[in-house]
Amino acid sequence: MGFSHALITRPQPQGDELAALLAPLGIECVTQPAFEYVSVDASVGQPDACAALRAAGPADLVLFTSPRAVSHGLPQIPTASLGRARVGAIGPATARALQAAGIRVSLRAANGYTSEALLETLSGESASAAGSSAFIVAAPGGRTTLAESLEAQGRAVHTLMVYRAEPAAIDRAVLGRLECANGILSVWTSANAMNALSQRLPPATWFRICQGDWLVISDRLHRLARAYGPPRIHLAGGPGNDAIVTAVRALL
Repeated sequence: MGFSHALITRPQPQGDELAALLAPLGIECVTQPAFEYVSVDASVGQPDACAALRAAGPADLVLFTSPRAVSHGLPQIPTASLGRARVGAIGPATARALQAAGIRVSLRAANGYTSEALLETLSGESASAAGSSAFIVAAPGGRTTLAESLEAQGRAVHTLMVYRAEPAAIDRAVLGRLECANGILSVWTSANAMNALSQRLPPATWFRICQGDWLVISDRLHRLARAYGPPRIHLAGGPGNDAIVTAVRALL
């Protein structure tokens, strides 16, 4: 094994859940998320979109973009609207979160876990989409490609911003455990996390991280990771903690 420590950068609670799964493998986990997430009241900032959602019907789509969108968005969306509209999930983890909350998921990507994969599944619906609405449950600034593509199908698109990211506190005491590491594996699930932590971590800590192996969850992140110069970049089979654990096992 080329590393004794793993740096986990994904948000909580998924970060601690991943650390608990990796601990039995003999890896000391250091959890330092880049961001924490807080709910945003969409009815205050987007009253018109919320009013349209309350009137959603069978031809309309409500698309949840992540498990986080589920946890922050469901309390704000009338159950009756979700019962009438088609509910979609980007990725299996998002679908599981909806199903655990008792919401029927009628639309998911046939393959993959990205906006592009869901759009491919929807590509055959252009003829019937005109005049319908699509509600994208997300954070500010995200899923613009999804929104533009749905608009091109003739749908009226509303992006419901139900949460926002805030910088997480940097725990220098916890990060200090990396100083005695015999090799570090950094786990990255977000390009924003890479950028944020590259700027906010102590320079000496960041230098050590860039000397170690990196594990990413997509081809896009693999390309972006090259700019930071780690000697080896590994690709997990998906974004879920189970896929990450499988990838780490293969590296031992």
